Amino acid sequence: MTRLVANAAAAFAPTAPVCDHTTGCITCGDVAIPMNIVRMDEERGLALCADDDGNSETVETDLVAPVAPGDRLLVHAGTAIARLTEEGPA
Repeated sequence: MTRLVANAAAAFAPTAPVCDHTTGCITCGDVAIPMNIVRMDEERGLALCADDDGNSETVETDLVAPVAPGDRLLVHAGTAIARLTEEGPA
């Protein structure tokens, strides 16, 4: 009976997430999105950013500071993770 219980427990045990960069982030299901800075709140390290479709959100910019309106950022889960240039991520 003990072996049966152990096998049942193993069958229902959660599996570890598998990182597959082709499907997005395993932590939040989000992907990085290129966005343009519209307006800055430098005191709080926040920027109002807009994507190419006109959707906007507030983005933390501390990781890529200093930034200014007009800069293009790569944004993941509300945080700028890279500055974008014509050549690619900076």
